[in-house]
Amino acid sequence: MIQMPQGPKPSIQARALRVARAIDLAAFVSTELAPGRWRSVTQDEVDRFVALTGDRNWVHTDVERARHKLDGGTTIVPGQLLLALVPTLLQETYVITGAAQSRAAALGAVRFRHPVCPGAMFRLRVRLTLVKQRPRFVQVDASCDLELGSGQRALTSQRTDVFFD
Repeated sequence: MIQMPQGPKPSIQARALRVARAIDLAAFVSTELAPGRWRSVTQDEVDRFVALTGDRNWVHTDVERARHKLDGGTTIVPGQLLLALVPTLLQETYVITGAAQSRAAALGAVRFRHPVCPGAMFRLRVRLTLVKQRPRFVQVDASCDLELGSGQRALTSQRTDVFFD
């Protein structure tokens, strides 16, 4: 049986916010940026992630068992896989063209709020919460919500990145 993706159909996204320097993001603190594009994760991607991490929980890989025992009748995308996608999805919301280097500095308040099934459509919504010039870098804090096509939040987190000119 072929499972069709759930949620809205993929559409052309609003363009990512582009700034020359990280400090230029300060003008957008407390603003929700245009969301990223709709995407989904396939069962094959889940299987490859699970093989890499060694996660042996059947809810991620046993399609037949999930069909009979889980609500919705399908496997669940590992939360760690969704969390690993956030940096790439974040680049769809803002781009700093003049940064020589960037690093993830902190990740906090991670909450897995709703399961995501392979094929379910989701996108990242971002609100900048702090942009601050530090002696050697610019700190950018963001509130990140992985939104399902149903409007539910699957994952919420707080992220800090640092940018070097």
